[in-house]
Amino acid sequence: MLFIRYSALGDIVRAIPYVATIKETFPSLHITWLLTHPYEDLMKGQPFVDDVIVWYRGLGCKGFLNIISKIRKSSFTHLVSLQGTDRSAVIALLSGIENRAGRHDWASFVYNLPREDLQEILGRTIKIDKYRRYYKVNQKLKSLTDALLKNLNRPRIACVIGASKKVKRWPVSNWVGFITMITSFGGSAILLGHGRNEEALAQTIEDSLQEKHNHKILNLVSKLRLNEMAALIDGCDYVVGGDTGPMHLALALQKPAIGLFGPTLPEQVGLSDIRFKLIVDCPLKGCQKWGCNRRCLSSVRPERVFEIIKGDCVW
Repeated sequence: MLFIRYSALGDIVRAIPYVATIKETFPSLHITWLLTHPYEDLMKGQPFVDDVIVWYRGLGCKGFLNIISKIRKSSFTHLVSLQGTDRSAVIALLSGIENRAGRHDWASFVYNLPREDLQEILGRTIKIDKYRRYYKVNQKLKSLTDALLKNLNRPRIACVIGASKKVKRWPVSNWVGFITMITSFGGSAILLGHGRNEEALAQTIEDSLQEKHNHKILNLVSKLRLNEMAALIDGCDYVVGGDTGPMHLALALQKPAIGLFGPTLPEQVGLSDIRFKLIVDCPLKGCQKWGCNRRCLSSVRPERVFEIIKGDCVW
């Protein structure tokens, strides 16, 4: 089976129980997952994936033709796509695979099986346990996490500082206030994220904190692969962040997480099951207007987040 869910991080993580359950139901089924770089790191060593095909989108047309060539040279009998984009439809059309399950707004003709009906696709009912942890963190990654966190006091708070849109990010001043409270409480903060924008955010946060708090902070923005980030989150006591991919990792790893929501709501982005949800008091909450100038997340005060952790933790 070729499974297609190549982006983005949150959507890929949400698909893990689906693929893991298929693999457990059909242990002899060889499953290859098509992923865009660098998401392949997330699947290294996972028992439900036998192989990956990596799409290097930075190579443009050459990268796309490379994955089509790899797919056509493989002996896939089934294709299941949860992507639903134009490109995934083209991949299905050119794949040469006989049984193709998926859905597209206007090009559903490229699929000859319905995406949702796995019983028809595989001939057996597939049942996903929403309360089960499917993602595995191996001992090597646990050892790496232990080494990174060994000098940090508990509670250890993973702070997911970024998001794909500026309006979905908690302001720097809120992060500084929250981290000051956590470190004064005796805990530690680990800054997580990726990319130049989030590197700059992390540096601003560090520069804004008083020197006495700096030794209680670990800045790992852009320093971890995705599987390493998953292991790091697993090693922390709480995770705090907005609507962004690593929060889906926290949910998949069943970690106590505090989600900060304004432009998007938990039910809109697959984070309804997150343990603690702080939603802004704004008449436009859930608007998904990326150019909104209200900056509603600033109204979620650091004290509210800190009080949740203080009231819940046992340290």
